[in-house]
Formats: sequence, C-alpha cells, structure tokens
Amino acid sequence: MLTLDAAFDRIGTAFRQMGYKAQEASPPDDSGNRQAVYALPNLSVRVCSYGRARLLTVQVKVDGEWVDFVKRGVGPEGLDEKSVEALVHKVRDEVDETSTDS
Repeated sequence: MLTLDAAFDRIGTAFRQMGYKAQEASPPDDSGNRQAVYALPNLSVRVCSYGRARLLTVQVKVDGEWVDFVKRGVGPEGLDEKSVEALVHKVRDEVDETSTDS
C-alpha cells in the first residue's frame, strides 16, 4: 500500500520516465495539498494531491483549462500499488495517444 504522498511521487516519476519535463511543483501546504505540472511540447499534465480529502487527481490542459482525467480516493490504509500502476498505464495509453492528435 502506498500513502497519498508516495502515490503522488510515483506518478510524477512515471511522467518523468515517459519524457515529460517537470515545470512546476509545490511542496505540501498545511493541509497536505500539493501539485506538480509535467509537460511535453504539446501536452501539459497536472498531478494534485489533496491531503485532508485524501484525493489524488490527474488533470490535462485542454484549450487553456485544466480538465480532470482521473480521480482516486485514498483510504486510511493507503492506495494499492496496483491501482497506482493502473493509473500510470491509463495515462500512458490514453493521454499520450491523444497528445499526438494536435
């Protein structure tokens, strides 16, 4: 099981391994919220972690607006590593595929 922070970090690592460049990253605030933006030349992706809500989101930038791509709630025992891997694969398969459409 991964904590919310560990899942956030794992997703960021996966984006960097796929060739995305880290553009912005904010450390956790008092409530545990943090975010990071990763980009390819034609696609930006933002990963957000909401500490108190125990929610992890992946968003893509479409026409200048951030749009939710995936949301995952994290229970008190954490997030199953397989669930995080599935999210990474979903991004790899769907977001990268659509990024070549522009």
